[in-house]
Amino acid sequence: MKRFIGLLTIALVIVIVLIFVTNPELLNKVWLYIIGFIGYIVMLGEKGVSVVKKAFGSDKIPPDNLSQNISNEQGVRELSLTELEKKVAEVATRLNNDPIEGKALGNGTVTILRYLDDGESTLGLLFLRNQFFAYTLEDTFRAEKIHGKTRIPEGFYSVDFLKEQTPKTLAYRNSRPWFDYHLEIKNVPNFSNIYIHVGNTHEDTKGCILIADGVNASTSKSVAMSRQAYERFYKKISSLLKSNEKVNIQIYDEDWFEKSKMTTI
Repeated sequence: MKRFIGLLTIALVIVIVLIFVTNPELLNKVWLYIIGFIGYIVMLGEKGVSVVKKAFGSDKIPPDNLSQNISNEQGVRELSLTELEKKVAEVATRLNNDPIEGKALGNGTVTILRYLDDGESTLGLLFLRNQFFAYTLEDTFRAEKIHGKTRIPEGFYSVDFLKEQTPKTLAYRNSRPWFDYHLEIKNVPNFSNIYIHVGNTHEDTKGCILIADGVNASTSKSVAMSRQAYERFYKKISSLLKSNEKVNIQIYDEDWFEKSKMTTI
């Protein structure tokens, strides 16, 4: 039975490839969904869904263990996101050559390109100095803000430490020896206490930005491997702030694709 499932999966992949080969124009229309699909496969793998590998005698995929060491997580990420990183690198290059509304992608130390909002959660791609770095998940867009359930407006903001000894700060320090203070997005109109932090679904954020190495873009949007992505991100941003470098974040809404005048990827 497992071998049959494996063969069926391979056959399905071949059919999909043939569809795109014979109809290349479809790729231009669905590439963002492919990004989500790639993330979905990553998340399934992290949850131990290894039927195909078992069918052909391969090693088991490691389970989704948030305490797993970073080197192992990084290996999974590099194998899973190679093609995605090629695509987003091209997006970054094109946006720098053809700025969105006069603002190049590189205007912020960090850039987030939101690409999907299902009315409950928003998925995005996070760049650090124009290089794809991780996925993001936020609350949905709302014309009228609902406290704790609304994402912040697109815009250009500063990022700095929130140097307060809050209970959450102390909790993070207890479990993360490299952690000092939360990274806060400053001066967001009509919002306060907006952080970049760890989480998996919209239930884990109250207007904040969750960062992760995997994404599930199926019916219920979520992200995975968040702790590892956050540690890498925090250490980089923390080192910049401690060297007295100003850190900014540029956030674009989903219409960045149309505004950039890119018709193909």
